[in-house]
Amino acid sequence: MKTIALLLLFPFLMIGQESEKDKSHFVALYTVGSLWDMDKTPNDQPYFQEHSAFLAKLRKEKTIVMGARYSDTGMIVLEAMDLESARNILFEDIALQNKLFNVEVHPFNVFYKGCFD
Repeated sequence: MKTIALLLLFPFLMIGQESEKDKSHFVALYTVGSLWDMDKTPNDQPYFQEHSAFLAKLRKEKTIVMGARYSDTGMIVLEAMDLESARNILFEDIALQNKLFNVEVHPFNVFYKGCFD
């Protein structure tokens, strides 16, 4: 009886595993928005502490794969089901909602395998 129950549940278990593998990578490019005050340090900007906490939450959930900064641009690579989902995740950030930052989100396709999977 247990064997029959397991066989009946097997397809559902596989669907759950496939959904994790079906996630794609996206790159989010952050620049300062219209609310950013150039005369203030980052920690003195409105919503900056909340922004940092939000990104920490995404890192803890393993939604963020990596992050970096170059020039005046911040960059994170995240996993999501599709581009719309990636944007929706990021726009939960109150700093984006209030235009402390601007963000562009694009598909991120790795073509040289290495440390980044």
